[in-house]
Amino acid sequence: MAVVAQTSTVRFPRVPRIPLTTGQWIFLWLLVASICINYIDRGSLSVADKYLTTEFHLDHETRGALYSAFFWTYAFCQLLSGWLVDKFNVNRVLAAGFLLWSGAMLCTGFATGLSILIGVRLVMGVGESVAYPSYSKILAGNFREHQRGLANALIDAGCKIGPAIGMLGGLMMAEYGWRSFFYVIGGLSLLWLVPWTIFAPKTCS
Repeated sequence: MAVVAQTSTVRFPRVPRIPLTTGQWIFLWLLVASICINYIDRGSLSVADKYLTTEFHLDHETRGALYSAFFWTYAFCQLLSGWLVDKFNVNRVLAAGFLLWSGAMLCTGFATGLSILIGVRLVMGVGESVAYPSYSKILAGNFREHQRGLANALIDAGCKIGPAIGMLGGLMMAEYGWRSFFYVIGGLSLLWLVPWTIFAPKTCS
């Protein structure tokens, strides 16, 4: 006698797809702009490599130390940054980190020696370490689950667009000198803090 197994289908309620609000779009694009600036800044020395090598008489060893300095603090400060965004207002933590790394970018243009260059790169690493922990908390707290794929994709696209834009800095350096690139990008980047202060998401926890 044949036995027929019966199976039941479990049906889950369909979650309504709610589009992003205007407010969400505004601060999402601000996040994309911030990560774009982030990657322009971290890759800026490689764009200025030939000018730095000539002016500061860098050999292979010193260049290696200079270009790795950013990651010394960036890597070690990740845990601290994760704790900060959980403990304090994430909007302010991101703003403070942004101020720190953009200020370091601006100050790079004033560098007069290798030690100063390494110093500003260490500071930049500290500032940029807050970026991804902040993005994660902001997206989790302000976007529904079905909205986070698009939000994450745009942020990831921003980190790829940044280096592409940064390479155009070579044209500015060739025309106006390598320091001009750091003055302009560092100075203009600080303007991002104005709309962020106005449009930052209200949900912070």
